[in-house]
Amino acid sequence: MKPLCTRKSIVSASILVSLTVLVFCVSSANAGGVLTAEPPKEAAFRKELKKDLSTFNITVEVTEHDLASNLNRIIPKELYQGSATVSGLTTSILRNGPIVVSAADNYLYVTLPVTISLHFGTFESPKIANKLKFRMNAGISPDWKIKADVFYLGLSELLADRVGIGPVSIKPRNVVDGIIQPVQRILSDLVSQKLNEQYPLKAQITAVWNSAYKPILLDKTNSAWLRLTPRDVLMYPFYAQKGLAKINLGLTSFAELVVGPEPHEGTPLPLPALKLAQGADRTFHVILNTELFYKDVRSIALPLLLNRELGSDGKSIILKDLELYGNGDRLVIKVEATGSLEGLFFLHGRPVFNSQTNLFSVEDVDFEMETRDLLLQSADWFLHSTIRSSIQEKLNIDLTQRLTQVREMAGKAMERYKLGENLYLTGTVRTIQLSDVLVQQDRLLIQANAEGETTILFK
Repeated sequence: MKPLCTRKSIVSASILVSLTVLVFCVSSANAGGVLTAEPPKEAAFRKELKKDLSTFNITVEVTEHDLASNLNRIIPKELYQGSATVSGLTTSILRNGPIVVSAADNYLYVTLPVTISLHFGTFESPKIANKLKFRMNAGISPDWKIKADVFYLGLSELLADRVGIGPVSIKPRNVVDGIIQPVQRILSDLVSQKLNEQYPLKAQITAVWNSAYKPILLDKTNSAWLRLTPRDVLMYPFYAQKGLAKINLGLTSFAELVVGPEPHEGTPLPLPALKLAQGADRTFHVILNTELFYKDVRSIALPLLLNRELGSDGKSIILKDLELYGNGDRLVIKVEATGSLEGLFFLHGRPVFNSQTNLFSVEDVDFEMETRDLLLQSADWFLHSTIRSSIQEKLNIDLTQRLTQVREMAGKAMERYKLGENLYLTGTVRTIQLSDVLVQQDRLLIQANAEGETTILFK
């Protein structure tokens, strides 16, 4: 008598039962069973928004007219009295008229009218009237002193080839050239001394440096503050053009607009060593960080999506709820749906800001890997449905109003603002745009960057 079941038939029957159960489960899911996808694994958030350094241009400026007035006041009548290059010969140089200054090619050109007298014993030459011509520029020494450098260029008029004084015959041009070094040194020292008396640069820069750490209230109504974090002090080449001479310094700093309670005042660091820079960078960035909460995005998008039927290939779902939260550098979109497919599903997207339209949007919306794997097993039609494009289309927010507020507050940050006694901050806004977006668990930190040009003036 043959056995009713062989071992081979038992195994085949077992496989058949398993397949039947699997088909039944999948059919049940498609017929109205609930699918619950696993949320994506947690990813670390980026901690800080990027920062751009700003440069405050600190300018000490004077017109050529004012500089000439100062030189006429400080340079004495007697410029030189002493020995000359010829043994027994003495010379005196006296100023005999107003000094003229012109600014061009990043130099100051100084014309100094003089009378030159030559003496040999009891003999004296006729007084020679002429004009000494100098070229001058200025800089700042490591000890924060303004240093004027004066270079002799020559005489405005030719001198006689030879002049007789008693028993000797001399070349007056050689005499003048021989004594001009001490005259040049006297002028350099005298001008430097008077400039430092008029502009105590280290004290003024220290005052700017220390005051920069104290938040500045720009808008009392909106409680908007300008917070600075100074880093370095730069010195740019001497400027002298079109009737104006300037010594330009640059204070590099992080600049941020803060809306809310007064920010904490930073502890001033010691004034750093002066750094040399090649060209004056007047670019100034004012940063404003604003927050966009996902609950606000949800409240805008949900009425446009809730209870709407989204279908594909004769099947459809109805969206019952939607939530947003941050994960790493992406936004996670949690969807609750019913209809041909019921359950919880997870998608992700990339936050984007379009500077041309001022629109915040979520781009590249797609299913999370865990959700995709689950749907491939049971409802792959849902992967090709319109839910991704529909959600992406509705997650848009116009930030024009916020950027307008940023521009207004940034403009106030660059208006003429008194920092201290005879010390003013002034500037203009050229452009404003969003520069960075930082994803957080319950919100986005959005960084707007107002770019302009600003200067700190001593008046």
